[in-house]
Parts: sequence; C-alpha cells; structure tokens
Amino acid sequence: MQRIFAFLSCCLILSCCNTKSAVLSKNDNAVLQSACPGDGVCTIAQKQNKSVSVLEDEYGNLNYKLEDSPSKSVYIITYNRNVPKDVQDGTYREEIIFESENSNKSSVMEGEALQNARLLFGRFCYCKGQTGYYRINQGIIRVSGDDKKRVFSVDFTNPKTPQVLSSVKFTVRL
Repeated sequence: MQRIFAFLSCCLILSCCNTKSAVLSKNDNAVLQSACPGDGVCTIAQKQNKSVSVLEDEYGNLNYKLEDSPSKSVYIITYNRNVPKDVQDGTYREEIIFESENSNKSSVMEGEALQNARLLFGRFCYCKGQTGYYRINQGIIRVSGDDKKRVFSVDFTNPKTPQVLSSVKFTVRL
C-alpha cells in the first residue's frame, strides 16, 4: 500500500512540474524562441503601425504611450510570475518594450543607440523603490531577416533594479 501511495505521489508531482515557454495571442505573428522562466508565463504582443512615445512626469518616473506610425511596429514582451492563491501582494511582472522600423531587415543597436528603438524595461511588484519603467542603455538589439520574417534578439542589463528577463529572442512572420 505504501509503494502504491509513493508511486502515485511521484506521478502527481511529475505531472505538475512543467515549464512554459510562451503563450501567444491568437492574432499575433510573433513567436518567442527563448525560454520563459519556469515559474511564470511569457507573452509577446506586436503592435503594427505604432511607435513608442516615452513620457516622464515631474518626479522622473517614466511611462509610455503608443502612437500611430505607419512605418514602425512596437513589441511588448511580458513575464508574469505565477502567484500562489494565498499570497497577497505577491504579483510580479516584467515588460520589455521597443519599436522597430517595418523595413528593418538587418541591424545592430547597442549602448546609447538602444534609445533609437525606445527600449524600456518595466518591473512591477511590491518592491518599494524598484518598480516602474526604465530606459535601457546597456545591451544590444539584433535584427535579421528577409521579406517573410524577422528575427529579433534583445540582450540587456538594468543596473537600477534586479531583473528576471535579460535576454529574449523571437521571430515575427510578415
């Protein structure tokens, strides 16, 4: 009887342990290629014909809004950590936001040039003093592709806050 119970317990544990690589919205043409941390869910959204306008309030806090731009697309990669039901204030989310020219088939941006893509990192949690959006100036964005698809690779660090996502790779079908 103990062996049956131990066997069933092991099966239950193994069936509950899986990693989620990505969840994709039905209307998006973008697919994540990099792995998502196993304790959460990653999504990607492509906003076609939009650009990022970075806003700063009187306290230096950043935010953004999307504006119409027929020559650009905006990409928003989101990581949401799974939160146990009995934990209050346990939500944790990160976002990577940037824009790219629709005609961009090949480029490399790094350092200060990352702001040409309006690269932002957002961290949202109950982490006093370490939440909000941050401009990213340390890292690299690589774009490659052809008339049918683009491959984006984003690697960056944010020295102002801890981060879970620091490297993302995805493909966009055109």
